[in-house]
Amino acid sequence: MILKIVKFLHLPFHEKINRCFLILAILKTKIYYNFVFKKIGKRSLLFKPLYIGNPQCIEIGSNTMIRSGARLEVVGENNAWEPELLIGDNVNIEQNVHIVCGSRISIGNNVSITGHVAIVDVNHPYNDIYNPIKVGDRVQCEGNYVEIGDGVFIGYGSIILPNTRIGKNSIIGAHTVVNSDVPSYCIVGGNPMRIIKKYNFELNEWVKMQ
Repeated sequence: MILKIVKFLHLPFHEKINRCFLILAILKTKIYYNFVFKKIGKRSLLFKPLYIGNPQCIEIGSNTMIRSGARLEVVGENNAWEPELLIGDNVNIEQNVHIVCGSRISIGNNVSITGHVAIVDVNHPYNDIYNPIKVGDRVQCEGNYVEIGDGVFIGYGSIILPNTRIGKNSIIGAHTVVNSDVPSYCIVGGNPMRIIKKYNFELNEWVKMQ
């Protein structure tokens, strides 16, 4: 313990501040988040500021880190079904990631989600132009889903739309709009999304698609 204190005192000032924020995050997870989420695993950390809506519907695995500015929101909790947001083990969710779940979003183990990504399983119906409720307040989510497999990497600024599945170990390029299923072991990019490469297990390499 004395050695740890001595090491701390010799750190640069900005590193001392970072360590203090880390200690606060650890304490808040153990003292507060442990009791508000449906489940949160060991060694998981959440950094503020952070918006959390209906944490009783959210499960977080072990050794998962969620950076500042994230939004974890479950909506539609008064409906006939119970929505669920499931985040696996060893997941890193970077700054300003926006996740809105109205039915079911599942994120597998060993997933990396970089900054400013949006993952949503809700729709905003707009067909009825005479509806006095503004489009942003109209929410359709029953039966919707997003499934993200193990080992997926989601690049900066990407958008994952409702009713899509991303197979395991796939790579989503920066600013990609995922509007359909992504097979396992694929690299995708663009808007509209297209498959750029697939992993060939016979050649043991990523092969560019024509």
